[in-house]
Amino acid sequence: MSFFRKAMGLFVEFEDDGSNHDPVTPNLSATANPVASTGMGTGTPRPAAPLNQDELDKFEKHFDKLFDGANLPGPDYYEFWKTMDTLEQHIPDEKARFSATFASLSIQGLTKDKLLQTAGHYQQLIQKDKLAFDKAFAAKAGTEISGRQAAVKDLEQKIASNSELIQKLTKEISDAQTRIMSLKKEIIDEESRLNSSRSGYDMACNAMINKIGSDIEKIKTLL
Repeated sequence: MSFFRKAMGLFVEFEDDGSNHDPVTPNLSATANPVASTGMGTGTPRPAAPLNQDELDKFEKHFDKLFDGANLPGPDYYEFWKTMDTLEQHIPDEKARFSATFASLSIQGLTKDKLLQTAGHYQQLIQKDKLAFDKAFAAKAGTEISGRQAAVKDLEQKIASNSELIQKLTKEISDAQTRIMSLKKEIIDEESRLNSSRSGYDMACNAMINKIGSDIEKIKTLL
């Protein structure tokens, strides 16, 4: 197992999905903290998901490239842990492997002080890389998450506004239905009143016409 995978094994689970994709740059959707992700949008930390083979390859490639580009002249911590990885299958005991690796590199000029000093150098290199990663992560989050959060808020406001409109329209419909029923009753009552008035008028009118006709006949015969 490589130095990178042993280091990662202290914090996260590995998941082998059998994929054989080529490694690419680190995926900004992964958490900058290997222990837990921030759970943006919920405010609640949650455990990091197991890393699959493809993700492991991407991050291992990233750190290999980072260390290769910053490798100091001569044997140092980088060569030390590379040699440690190489000897692991031949010298399983870690203490013995440390001694054998240091002995082989000390011939090339590596000292304990230089080993510790350069280990600090690579540690600072990783910390600097983490700051750059965090900055890129924040920018990505601002684009991919904040924009969606704003869209969610807009939709929630729209739903609330439409809910109020629906309630208003529902009340207007209910009031209109009540008014329709009242108007229909008024129409029936008014039609009944008008018909009654028309009927009474017709009776009175006919009675007056008949009375006058009767008087005309009487005048003709009696006078």
